[in-house]
Amino acid sequence: MAPERVYQAARRLRVSSQRLLVYLEAHHAPHATASSNLTADGAALLAGATTSQVLLDSARHYRPKPMRREVYWSWEQMDPEDDWYWVDERRIWKNWIGPDQLTTSQAAQAWAVSTATIRQWVHRGYLNPLGTKGRSAVFSALDVLQAAIATGDRNQQPGGPLRRDQERREPVATRVRGKDLQRIVTAEAAAAVVGVSPSTIRSWKRRGHLHPAQHRGRTPLYRVADVLAAARRSPHRPQRLYRGLR
Repeated sequence: MAPERVYQAARRLRVSSQRLLVYLEAHHAPHATASSNLTADGAALLAGATTSQVLLDSARHYRPKPMRREVYWSWEQMDPEDDWYWVDERRIWKNWIGPDQLTTSQAAQAWAVSTATIRQWVHRGYLNPLGTKGRSAVFSALDVLQAAIATGDRNQQPGGPLRRDQERREPVATRVRGKDLQRIVTAEAAAAVVGVSPSTIRSWKRRGHLHPAQHRGRTPLYRVADVLAAARRSPHRPQRLYRGLR
């Protein structure tokens, strides 16, 4: 008769395999994985174990292991010709120290986005995989960088080292002059003024928060003063400072 495996014993005792592994280790009968065959000591220990005993002991001895996070970036003063990513005029550079090839999950972690976002970049043609590693696609790290920068103005996930996240922003009063308030601009320029995406400007128009001052063909144009007023009134304004006109 084949020896019982850890996961089979866990099913018999109606506990999870992880709890049973913790229980076995706490009683000096460690096993590597849930697929491991029970040793003689483990089998003898579980012969008289009850479900409640396993649950109580495993809860008492469980210590979560710290999650290992890979390091991809370091902040350094670098020579621009030797590095990837310029952050601001203080000559601070985001220096890539990660691997040359990344899986989907590694690319998502490196750029502080979700794995679904990486797959969308592939689906939309922004990013092409080099091949596969197991069940995951593999990408060039430099290709992921270029895709992140290319999609940065549209990507609304905060916190990633995308170009839009690293730009220095100043209050609108120091960037927009009085004569600029009457300027007529497109939705894209209006979005840049108040630090939102163009889709937010179109949403304000659709909801009646913002009305076009005129049209250029079928393209609505907006007065800067109206855009600023709509941004101050909108309950969905993002927590970021305004950006000026360029």
